[in-house]
Amino acid sequence: MTDVIPPNRGRLPRWIERSYRKVQERTSVRGKVEVGANLRLGRGALISSMHGLSIGNSVAVGQGTIIEVDGSIGDYCLMGRRVQIIGRADHASNEIGVPMALSTWVGDRSQIADDTVRIGRDVWIGAGAIILGGVNVGDCAIVAAGAVVTRSVEPFAIVGGNPARQIKMRFANEAVRAQHLKKLQMR
Repeated sequence: MTDVIPPNRGRLPRWIERSYRKVQERTSVRGKVEVGANLRLGRGALISSMHGLSIGNSVAVGQGTIIEVDGSIGDYCLMGRRVQIIGRADHASNEIGVPMALSTWVGDRSQIADDTVRIGRDVWIGAGAIILGGVNVGDCAIVAAGAVVTRSVEPFAIVGGNPARQIKMRFANEAVRAQHLKKLQMR
């Protein structure tokens, strides 16, 4: 059974909010994107993928967030406002004599490793964070607000800064982390 993220605390009647969210999902999710149950999109969020993106169940995407990568986003991922998850190789920068505006674009070539971002289950990404292509964010990690993630983040790590560095671990010890994972598996 998939848990449902609590309803928005807005002032709209629930039936209007549900209708709005369905329309928003149809207009804000583009390209080769597969969406699990209970996706919540904030106003102005945009999700697209050229080669394929899979989004898990009960994912919440904050207002103004832009996700333009291939890869996967796990169940129960929570993103603050204005998060950017973007490729780092959207335009070929090594074509001699070709201006950037005319260089090979990500949609005109095959997928490469730098197009892909993998975000695990139960990940919290703070407002304004930027995650670049080619990065994996492990299960249960936290990315601090405003962080710029340029390399992979291990499970349960809390990272922040520019470039993002590990600050500490989410739970005190491995036994508690294992217990958390075990309970997540039961959902």
